[in-house]
Amino acid sequence: MKHLLVYLTALALFLGLSSPDAHALSKDRPGLFITADMQFDYAQTLFEQKDFTAAQVEFKRFIHFFPKDPRHDRADYTAGVALFRSGQHYEAAKRFDTIIRQSKDIDSPWARQSCFMQSQAFEAMGNTGYAQVVLQNYLKLTRDTDTKDRIYLELARMHIQNTATPGKDELAGARKNLMLISPEKQREYNVTKQLEAIDNAVNAPTKSPVLAGILAIIPGGGMLYCERYKDAFISFCFNTGLIWAAYTAFDHDNPALGGVITFVETGFYSGNIYGSITAAHKYNKAAQVKILNKTFDFEPGFNPVNKSFFLRLTHGF
Repeated sequence: MKHLLVYLTALALFLGLSSPDAHALSKDRPGLFITADMQFDYAQTLFEQKDFTAAQVEFKRFIHFFPKDPRHDRADYTAGVALFRSGQHYEAAKRFDTIIRQSKDIDSPWARQSCFMQSQAFEAMGNTGYAQVVLQNYLKLTRDTDTKDRIYLELARMHIQNTATPGKDELAGARKNLMLISPEKQREYNVTKQLEAIDNAVNAPTKSPVLAGILAIIPGGGMLYCERYKDAFISFCFNTGLIWAAYTAFDHDNPALGGVITFVETGFYSGNIYGSITAAHKYNKAAQVKILNKTFDFEPGFNPVNKSFFLRLTHGF
């Protein structure tokens, strides 16, 4: 059946289906007659078979040939989803934006879903900030309470996910959005549990980066404070070894060798201090993520923009 539909579609295009009315061939002319149902079902079959690249093309063809069909909006939206799932996130974001702009009712199902999908498309491109902007703009336009609750929930998820990124702490933003969810949905989403996890993460045991740097004056001391015992042992042995080698060189009247070793040791000693400060920050972040991960599920993700790995929140609500 699939091969027959492909053949029929290709032959119809060859015979000159170039306008919205061209599918209705004259009774006096031999040819094929492709109905809206045939074209839509073919596109839907490709989508269900996860051939998303071909599916989005066939849905576009359906929209072109049958612009007045009541399934027009559904086809338009599904074409966007197919673009998204085929990895064409930028094109998907543009398509969803067109659906939103052309919608007469911002709270219509397809416009609403397009807003959420456009946000996901930007997030997939590594632009979490713009993904949040899309939802925040929609929040100002929608009048539907359930939709607002879903936006608050999605924004909270993004804030929690961003907190897993080194150098970021957006738990306050996550808490704020969770608290804005209506009481009925708070029970459904188990917001109390989410807030408890956030409080525990905020109050997680931490290591002072300043103290770690001070303790690193003794090679390995900062790493030992951050509970990185193997790194502490290596740092102590390596730095003390170079210091002893430099001392021995000077003591044996070999200042040139002593100077070279001292120069090298200065770099390693500075790295020992900087590494200890960094280790404290990593310890604090790991402690937060460990607590959050008891309630929320994180999995490794990849940011295609700066080509870096991060932790992605898959669910938890």
